[in-house]
Amino acid sequence: MDEIAGYITAYMYAVTEIYFALASFLYGYWLKPFVIKKKSAYLAAFLFWAFTIAGRYIDILPGFGKLSMALAVILPVIAAWYLDGKRNGEQKIFLCAVFLLIRWLPFEMFTEIGSFENELISRTELFSKSPAAIYIELVVWELVQFGVSLILLYFAIRILQKYYKHKKDNLTWRELIMLLTPAGSLLLVRPIMNSYFLLWMECIRNGSKTSNIPGNLYRILFCIMSYLSILIIIIFYQQIREKQDDAYAGKALEREIRDMRRHMVRIEELYEDIRSMRHDMGNHLSVIKGLAETDNTTELKEYLGELQGNFDGLQERVRSGNPITDVILSEFAGSCEKNGISFNSDFRYPQGFEVNAFDISVIMNNALQNAFEASAGLPEPEISITSVRRDKVFIINIKNRISDRIYIGEDGLPETTKNEKGHGYGLKNIVNVARKYKGDLEIRQEERQGKLYFIQNVMMVE
Repeated sequence: MDEIAGYITAYMYAVTEIYFALASFLYGYWLKPFVIKKKSAYLAAFLFWAFTIAGRYIDILPGFGKLSMALAVILPVIAAWYLDGKRNGEQKIFLCAVFLLIRWLPFEMFTEIGSFENELISRTELFSKSPAAIYIELVVWELVQFGVSLILLYFAIRILQKYYKHKKDNLTWRELIMLLTPAGSLLLVRPIMNSYFLLWMECIRNGSKTSNIPGNLYRILFCIMSYLSILIIIIFYQQIREKQDDAYAGKALEREIRDMRRHMVRIEELYEDIRSMRHDMGNHLSVIKGLAETDNTTELKEYLGELQGNFDGLQERVRSGNPITDVILSEFAGSCEKNGISFNSDFRYPQGFEVNAFDISVIMNNALQNAFEASAGLPEPEISITSVRRDKVFIINIKNRISDRIYIGEDGLPETTKNEKGHGYGLKNIVNVARKYKGDLEIRQEERQGKLYFIQNVMMVE
């Protein structure tokens, strides 16, 4: 019988270690979509696994077990943050805290259910007379407790990954506090419940208690409600973020409409000046004729020069074949000149192509604005825009210099390093316009002659 008991003990140790190994694997699986460098998620999972083992088996100094368990909580956060380029530390804290909760709560719930189960079977005649039945119950219950706990952990991870859509967005300290306050309160309950367990075990050892720890329905309900509350809080938070995104997208659209109106006003002013000059053209010709008949060459040259200057003032500095795109390109050319940025345009508006001028302006304004912001402060900054048409396909190419490579996310768009809310909607608006015309946005990064370039290709199909 002692030999069987030894096997059962070894079995329980093995199941425990398999559970923590799989839980550690799920730790890395949980973090992986939120990090740019995947090795940070792997190392965080390894540290969690290694220090939980150390906390259970190594007792070099008094309190070393508790220290190891504390390091199993802290070090994965540091590893995930540091190896991921020291980005979004607030989110790393939140993610690790959430994992600790969704791992602990199912296990704690089944531990409490096990108290009820143990009390129930202890009253039956079979388990009071048959040691074999007790051993079988231990084997089965260990599988149920650890197995279902892992299933609930995996289920929570899948649900949270599905609804946590802004995985690479920076989490602010205010958002961290808002989200972590409920989770932090739940984490504080764990040592309280553990202290209760240790106190009861001490009473059993000293003889003041003779019964096992009784099951408590309220603790089970606490675990269930806490488990669900974590899911609900994060899902609702992401839904709020979705509404914020809609608001920011609306503001971006309002800005684009304002830009379009401003461009239209500029075009109207130009046309009014042209009409005014055409109205006065008869007078100008009369003056020129008079000066030519009197052989007044000097005044004739001065007058022609002044007339040429007025005429040049009516022309946009960049000509593209459309008055709206002329205004947009000319404004960016002027801004680039003021800021020492080399700007080159070989853009031609696609005549006869079924495309709305407003949609073209959305693409050009957003793409050129992103290029302009990226060029600020760079040595020898460059921006160029070209276009090409092949049958029913029209492509706009915008190229600008960048200092370092930018991480491109799973959606094909670059991950922003800016913390401002609403940043990054320009590229999304470009994608929306391109897809409206059965096209898309392609983003590349290329190194040419020792210079790194960020390239946007917007394709539209007629």
